[in-house]
Amino acid sequence: MLEKSRLYFPKIPTSNYQPQSQDTAIEADIYLFQRLRNLTLKQHLEMFISHDRGVKKLCLVGIKSRHKNFTIQETRDKFTRAVLGEKYTSDFQPTSINENMWIQDSISLAGELHQTFESINISYYVSGGVASSIHGEPRSTRDLDLVIEINQTQIDLLVKTLESSGYYCPAGAVEDLQSGYGNMLNITHTETIANADIYITDNSPFSISQMQRRVLVDVEGIPNFWIASAEDIILQKLRWGKGSKSEKQWRDVLGIVKLQGENLDYDYLAEWVEYLDLIAEFMEVLNQAGM
Repeated sequence: MLEKSRLYFPKIPTSNYQPQSQDTAIEADIYLFQRLRNLTLKQHLEMFISHDRGVKKLCLVGIKSRHKNFTIQETRDKFTRAVLGEKYTSDFQPTSINENMWIQDSISLAGELHQTFESINISYYVSGGVASSIHGEPRSTRDLDLVIEINQTQIDLLVKTLESSGYYCPAGAVEDLQSGYGNMLNITHTETIANADIYITDNSPFSISQMQRRVLVDVEGIPNFWIASAEDIILQKLRWGKGSKSEKQWRDVLGIVKLQGENLDYDYLAEWVEYLDLIAEFMEVLNQAGM
């Protein structure tokens, strides 16, 4: 059993400390997280928003530079394929010819979907890379991951509400949800080309705990939305990374632990890493975070 009383949070990280990437010096990594800790939540969110929009702007600039003779529709279609990647389908038909509409960030999308879900009484939270960027080290992410709590009778209402709000919902995925065979719906807004993966939660103890512990992001000037707790993102990403050995998942977890430090609920983490058989992985994270 992992106990918080046995954890030590040194001001100077231990020799086992690992930077976020191999080409980053330990001193530079430590300085980065010191700077991040000094930011307010609003400043942290604004940093992520700026980075998220900046990546899309660079993509658009690159396309326009390489294809100077493209019409606005051709540029839009090329941009759509680039930002959606393997999720692109010819059935999706973007509608806007306003370039500024295509550069939406994930935080704005989360705020819009917050209003959508609240209007039909569906509980949800933001997860994945956006959540880890808010709780830890900001990074670019192609789409927004959300987890919702919904019963079978609400599927049609959910799809109808999303489509009336301008989101494309693939027919095949909708049919899978309606039949009970699927648990994920990928949606794309027809004007902004903003993309999100919506996952339906299950009734496992950990899933129930995650929904109960979600946190409302309520910052002046930023749209409200629910987000998974820092502890639950750590646990979820350790689970995802355990099988895949994903470097990205590991880096996300390290970033959260380094940034949050003593603010994390280690009693909760101790309980669930044991339940989820993640003790070895979590201890290694603490080790590499210099604790």
